[in-house]
Amino acid sequence: MEILLVAGYTTLFLFLIHRWKFFRPEIIPVQWVKVLFVTKVASGCLLGLVYTYYYTDRATADTFKFFDDSKILFGTLFTSPREFLKIFFGLHDNSGKCFEICSQMTAWNNKDVLFNDNKTLVRLNVFFHFFSMGNYYVHVVFLNFFSFTGLIALFRLFQYYEIKKSKVIFLTMMFLPSVLFWGSGLLKDGLLLFALGILLYSFNNLITSRNVRRNIIAFSLSLLLLMFTKLYVLFIVSPALIAWYWSRKNTGKTVIFKFISCYLIYLLIGFNIDKVSEKYDLVDLIYYKQQNFNVLATTSGANSIITIPHIEPTAWSLLTNSPAAVWRVFIRPNIFDSGSSMIMLSSIENIFILLLGLFCVFFTPRKMIHSTQLFCLSIFFVIFMFALIGLITPILGAMVRYKVPALLFLVFIFISIADESKIKSKFPVMRKLL
Repeated sequence: MEILLVAGYTTLFLFLIHRWKFFRPEIIPVQWVKVLFVTKVASGCLLGLVYTYYYTDRATADTFKFFDDSKILFGTLFTSPREFLKIFFGLHDNSGKCFEICSQMTAWNNKDVLFNDNKTLVRLNVFFHFFSMGNYYVHVVFLNFFSFTGLIALFRLFQYYEIKKSKVIFLTMMFLPSVLFWGSGLLKDGLLLFALGILLYSFNNLITSRNVRRNIIAFSLSLLLLMFTKLYVLFIVSPALIAWYWSRKNTGKTVIFKFISCYLIYLLIGFNIDKVSEKYDLVDLIYYKQQNFNVLATTSGANSIITIPHIEPTAWSLLTNSPAAVWRVFIRPNIFDSGSSMIMLSSIENIFILLLGLFCVFFTPRKMIHSTQLFCLSIFFVIFMFALIGLITPILGAMVRYKVPALLFLVFIFISIADESKIKSKFPVMRKLL
């Protein structure tokens, strides 16, 4: 039955992809788009199988603990509908029947973060139960449609400014192994890709005055979803959006100046926000997050642990350790890192990205980019994401997973600076892609 449901819903979504103009970007053959979705579904199923046979503790396996929690909560709909509604909409307290139900769940009660964003994915899985008959891999298909939609939205944003390089951007960013594997599973990563893609795509549409009313709604909803899914990503991208709007009528160095100004002001506020409320001390949050990751690395027995500098709970320590953190995430994992076969595959992917960067730099034209705003957003997003990841986690597996959204922008940065005319003259075989 599960196989039939997976095949049936996959076919349904393929039909929607074929009919919906949003999923048919110009220049890109619709067959490519359909192959991408099927590949994502297969990758999501593969992730489920990997967790089934190699990470057998369902209480600690992210992909299963969200599903298992949703199964518990969905079951209360038929036994305690009032409590179900209270918990689902966040109207319950920590007492009585609601407390008994919540205490049975694992991810729902996560307290290791400033804000428990696990509940968002648990609630989404509860919604999927209305269609899935309780089958895990059907949930994989549904979440893949969300992440797929976000990726298409992000691609359409990149394509808007780099139309001639559409095919290269599509093939490179969409079929990166890390993006396919981690971005296709029943994890928060897929929901993050959806929220981030729609947020930036709708924002660009608003800047360029296209379908304003529809895009205001899309931007607002994706902003809320990102807030309740990965709040730190919203913190990183917010100053870029402000700078983009501020510099929307500018070009060149003025745009760069405004982006730098926004991020400097943002850092100044972030490093001093504890004076308003100690609960939101940015420095302490990053410091304790590193401590938690160090404990996790020790207790979990991870095979891919590397040594990273211990940061102090000061702004100066964060700033001075950030350049090395960015570089560490940029070059790791590499072929000399020991660990699982997945780490080895990630190191090969990393080599490919580094070679792509070198290749594109070699063919850089005088006028490198068509949108200084999007280029600056991509640069700052990659730098701050890499810095945060490099500061907090000594586990290569976690590093590979967390940097997936940044890899999409890194690929765009490299491809956007390449001169397609020079490449076509040097490599005629590339003419079909450029």
